[in-house]
Amino acid sequence: MKATPRPTALVTGGGRGIGAATSRELAARGYRVTVNYFSDRQSADQVVKDIKAQGGEAFALQGDVRDPAQAVELLRHTAAEGRLDVLVCNASPSFVPTPIQALAWDDFEAKLTGELASAFTLTQQALAIMGAQGQGRIVYVSSAVAEGPSAPGLAAHGTAKAALNTFARFVAHEAGPLGINVNVVAPGYVRTEGSAGIPLEFQRRLAEKTALGRVAEAEDVGRAIAMLVGEEAGFVTGQILTVDGGFGVARM
Repeated sequence: MKATPRPTALVTGGGRGIGAATSRELAARGYRVTVNYFSDRQSADQVVKDIKAQGGEAFALQGDVRDPAQAVELLRHTAAEGRLDVLVCNASPSFVPTPIQALAWDDFEAKLTGELASAFTLTQQALAIMGAQGQGRIVYVSSAVAEGPSAPGLAAHGTAKAALNTFARFVAHEAGPLGINVNVVAPGYVRTEGSAGIPLEFQRRLAEKTALGRVAEAEDVGRAIAMLVGEEAGFVTGQILTVDGGFGVARM
């Protein structure tokens, strides 16, 4: 008797931080996960090794999701058996926090276009595959900074993520009739490799202002993404889920 194939998921930027946590969480829930990476093959291979050690199924796949041809190849390999159940657009261009007065237009433009390019072609291709099968889930990883400044120098990052949020709503509107749910996860500060240089004192102050009394770990965001792609969120689409432990709840 032929075994039922696992549902498939592509996680961009899946080798580190939130992407790695999401890859592990989806694999633990039974997905065959494509762990996409741009340059850090070692980290992606380690995520795959961890998943397989727990009885899951995954493989690492290099690709720059901003490049349309490479984005198409990523989805072709992920949906090799003609099925794609989940797309998590987590990869995001890096940036250097810069005040607006010192921010070069080329750097600002690169952040905006890179952010949307990281999702655009993947979204188009995923809609075609998922639409043909009549179901699917797409989650974009944004940021709470899209709602407004949290610190100086984040204009490019916040504006780019705000554009991603708006794009996601339009995708959700058009994808709903195809049976595809589209949502956004918007974390606040998350303790990852990328934020390792943030002073502990700053993290302590953030924790004091957070309702749940601590800063977020990558696993907190990974579980939120897994929830949105699960059956429990089957009637949820076009939403932005803030994952900040209640940091934004207080008015003071």
